[in-house]
Amino acid sequence: MDHDQLVDLTRRALKLARDKTTDLAAGQHTVDARDYSSPERHHSDRALMLASPQLVGYASELAGPGAYCTKTVMGRSVLLTRTSDGSVKAFDNVCLHRQSQVVTGCGTAKRFSCPYHAWTYDNSGKLVGLPGREGFPDVAVRSAGLTELPAAEFAGFLWVALDASATLDVAAHLGPLAEELESWGIGHWSPLGEKVLDTPINWKLAVDTFAENYHFATVHRDTFATIARSNCTVFDAYGPHHRLIFPLNAILDLEDVPEEQWDPFHNMVVIYALFPNIVLSVTIANGELFRIYPGDEPGRSITVHQNSTPLDLSEESVAAGAQAVFEYAHATVRDEDYRLVEGLQANIESGAHDHLVFGRNEPGLQHRHLSWAAALEAASTAG
Repeated sequence: MDHDQLVDLTRRALKLARDKTTDLAAGQHTVDARDYSSPERHHSDRALMLASPQLVGYASELAGPGAYCTKTVMGRSVLLTRTSDGSVKAFDNVCLHRQSQVVTGCGTAKRFSCPYHAWTYDNSGKLVGLPGREGFPDVAVRSAGLTELPAAEFAGFLWVALDASATLDVAAHLGPLAEELESWGIGHWSPLGEKVLDTPINWKLAVDTFAENYHFATVHRDTFATIARSNCTVFDAYGPHHRLIFPLNAILDLEDVPEEQWDPFHNMVVIYALFPNIVLSVTIANGELFRIYPGDEPGRSITVHQNSTPLDLSEESVAAGAQAVFEYAHATVRDEDYRLVEGLQANIESGAHDHLVFGRNEPGLQHRHLSWAAALEAASTAG
């Protein structure tokens, strides 16, 4: 995002803060409570997820040729590698023999030896070693290999399609947001690892917590609300995606500062909701990634929380500080957002009320749910 655009967004955010208001939707919106609890909707949500491009990590997680990392997407293990020519490949992390995971974690390797019977694959997925080969006359070594999935490195992130026969067009998926996401550079910053939340809440309730800051003054009174304004958001939609600007409390200090002296990024948090299940949070100090997936039933979800930093982590104190920031953010989501929302899920499943209400001051929530509904309708029509 260039400086002029940041200044323009700061102007909008400053006006909202000054006027003690927020960007507003045209009216209230209601959603059926069963969207969060019905097996039918859960089945449709999982199908939607499986058919969508999957952002699974930062490009920096594959720092150079020979690097690899493993990801879990709705229970499916995926291996990503960077080959000798610098390209990114993805595979089902499933051995051809007895379906063991071939490798776990992240690192650097030219070959992967299955821990069960040592069937060995190179980082382009080819089977290159088969102990006891005489026992498998129908397996042609060097023509067999791991099942390859469509993969791409785009806008600073790693993407895969979970259907091996699918066409992965991330540029079309992101549209005009692609250049903006790339411009932040967060996908090339140093990754800080993953933290996983397996929670008794529907995946859409998890996504909802990132779609408005109306709750900051109450839920995050002693944490995020000490940093950012509550119920004050700049909202812009980009097809099925959207961007939110959360002004920091100090933004009103710019009232008496000439625009040419503004340092806009010191006065805001930028939140992207990438359809259907990704949340990105960008600040001057870190780039957070939340990958939110439906669980095995409507009332469960998996959130994979990642973070990256522009800081040089070679110094132990700097690395410890960056991890402390990551832990603080993670603990706040876990102990404040998700813990509260567990009660919402229980109430929804009780059937006490048949709908939820999204206010005019929650345009991100409205846009997110309208985009999901439109996609499900399109899939139903196409089917």
